[in-house]
Amino acid sequence: MIWNFKQKKVLKTKIKAAQISNLTDARYFAAWYSEWLGFCCDTTSPNYVSPELLHAIRDWVEGPQIVGEFGAQDAAYIHQAVKTLNLDAVQVGFFYDVAQLENLRGLTVIREIVIDPNENIDLAATLAALSDSVEYFLLEFNKNNINWNDIKNNKNYFNVNILKSLCKKYPVLLSINIKPDEANELLETLDPEGLNVFGGDEEKVGFKSYDEMDELFEAIEL
Repeated sequence: MIWNFKQKKVLKTKIKAAQISNLTDARYFAAWYSEWLGFCCDTTSPNYVSPELLHAIRDWVEGPQIVGEFGAQDAAYIHQAVKTLNLDAVQVGFFYDVAQLENLRGLTVIREIVIDPNENIDLAATLAALSDSVEYFLLEFNKNNINWNDIKNNKNYFNVNILKSLCKKYPVLLSINIKPDEANELLETLDPEGLNVFGGDEEKVGFKSYDEMDELFEAIEL
């Protein structure tokens, strides 16, 4: 499937498309009216996108806000990147230095929090402590293979009611592998600000199958 352009669609939640590295993905997610397109700006990451490629891709899409996804880069570097790349928002990782986070005030900041059942993190306390300097919290469940069934069945330390209350109190984006037939249950139960999904490599230049992503988006289409 190539360039899956559609009539304007309204989804039940906001979408952040992460790790965009090609025009095919950018145009696809823009056609679905995603709120954000994320580009890896961490020069130490294998997913790094050069400034030249980022500019080239963004020139072909309209609508989504452009997010720079950073690693451990300091606040001065990120501020300069925002100006150079004309970023609308920045994303920083879970271990990003809190002092540096304070220096990002004035920017729209998405803070990733990796959910690890072995760490038993106090999510409520963590979000409360960071809420003054963060615009959105991205709760990352994928990296530890935590799925919707784990959450709704309260496996390990997960408590669906706690997550529901946090989504009500804070702007939360969920990064979690869900099947299309689970998506509405998750959205209706937790009511997050949005979902984080991922771009990926093209099968060949200008060509990529989006059948699975189409099924997800069609399931949550109003």
